[in-house]
Amino acid sequence: MAFILDGWRGCRVLALAMVGAWLGACSGNAPLEQSSGGSGRSTAVQLDTTATLPTETCRLLTPREVGDLTGQAVQQQAGGDACRFVPEGQANSPDAVVVVSYRPASAFAIVQTGNRLKRRNILSVSGLGHEAYYDDMHGDLYVGLPGRTLVIGLPRPDRSYSRWQVAKALGQRAVARLAAEPAPAQ
Repeated sequence: MAFILDGWRGCRVLALAMVGAWLGACSGNAPLEQSSGGSGRSTAVQLDTTATLPTETCRLLTPREVGDLTGQAVQQQAGGDACRFVPEGQANSPDAVVVVSYRPASAFAIVQTGNRLKRRNILSVSGLGHEAYYDDMHGDLYVGLPGRTLVIGLPRPDRSYSRWQVAKALGQRAVARLAAEPAPAQ
């Protein structure tokens, strides 16, 4: 280094640099979830390989529930790593209204860290029975489950509804279905 750091100021600068480097290493090429930009693909967080995707996530919400909350008629589309709800009659559309997927627990840890660092776009969500956060920048709800993360993404901003409120309502329905399912046999 071309300069000398002195006393507490130097320690604070060094600590801040280390935290920034750690967050950069953890977040990779955020956004965390596939919903940013409506691409339907994740670039930073791996799939949860324990889930029977997308079949398992498609059982969590119905097209009617999604349609009632978003005001858009949708159809369910299972494919790839997620269950997508696309506009009705547009089965091949790359733009999803809602995307539901499972991610590893590490995805939740990254969002949790963003909340602890008081990032303005990461909001704590209550009322789901699990610790949860909403990423206001990307429209993604992250629900911490044992060993994995449930992600409900609303990739496209829409002036006719609040993505935050819709994500929370969909999260409540999905978590209720998860709670009602029998535990897997081991």
